[in-house]
Amino acid sequence: MSNSLVFEYEQSLASLSGKVFQDEVTARLQAFINDFQPVPASPHGDAGLDAISHRGERAYCCYGLEHDLFKTNSKREAAIIDKFKSDLRRIFELEFDRKKLKHSENPEMATILPSGQRIRHIELLPNWFGSHRILGPIVTAVMSYVEVSQCRYVEKTVTVVVLGPKELANRYAVDEVTIARSRQRILIKKVEEKAKLITLDSTEKFDKKMTDLEAITGVSEDVILLLKKTLQVAWRKSLALEQELSDTLPNMHRELEANRTRIFTRVSMLMIASSEPWKELGRATDIASDLLRKDFDKLFGMLIEDVSSGEIARLIGECPIGWEKSATA
Repeated sequence: MSNSLVFEYEQSLASLSGKVFQDEVTARLQAFINDFQPVPASPHGDAGLDAISHRGERAYCCYGLEHDLFKTNSKREAAIIDKFKSDLRRIFELEFDRKKLKHSENPEMATILPSGQRIRHIELLPNWFGSHRILGPIVTAVMSYVEVSQCRYVEKTVTVVVLGPKELANRYAVDEVTIARSRQRILIKKVEEKAKLITLDSTEKFDKKMTDLEAITGVSEDVILLLKKTLQVAWRKSLALEQELSDTLPNMHRELEANRTRIFTRVSMLMIASSEPWKELGRATDIASDLLRKDFDKLFGMLIEDVSSGEIARLIGECPIGWEKSATA
């Protein structure tokens, strides 16, 4: 195992936050634990569990804290302790009542764990583990919860450990697939952050076609407005990706520009050949996705659908074929 790959993956995990961090940890553990089962939050919450394995004997709780919100070690320590203690109280079916712990039924636990199973081991997985001061408060809390809890879903002898990015990176082999996936997540995070700062210019043609679409189809204004907003978000992501590649990967930026030209040509031909071009938006997006996936699947595969929709949104405004003629025919 290459130490450089392990270190890169450790740094990648540490840089991710929120659901992106949880998704990466889930993908990592699923690759090595056969019955690793993520726990969806639907329909009534995840009961404090992000995943289970070993027929419900092991439980996992993730926390990707937002780095810009907790800029000192003491604040990070407090945030991680509070988050995991909260998760653990739900697992132990406890809540505070005037600073005293009391039983608080967690009915979703019975729908997640196999019948009669109790959790024997819990892994707490934060994206930052730069201080041992996290450990004492968490272990102390577990000991107090065991004393008060009815332990309907947790063994009184349950063990709890904290594993940070370094421990997760070293636990299993780090291969090129793992690195490629983590690089994608980092790129996507950068693109999404840039996209929030982008203001779309010259959207008059796009806006007009969206207005025409409402008149043509008879679809409600709310539906068209939602479609418009969704396409605009994707458009910003496409522009943000273009900026990111231009700044960091100029060769890939040139490839992206070449693909955008191909997309423009193919989609324009599709629209010209159609008497009802607004009905071709789905096929146009598929064309963009197919072209981009050939060259960029390994680089930003998880972002391709958004970028494809963004490219089509851009072309809606630039394509010379007008929908308004059909609207007034």
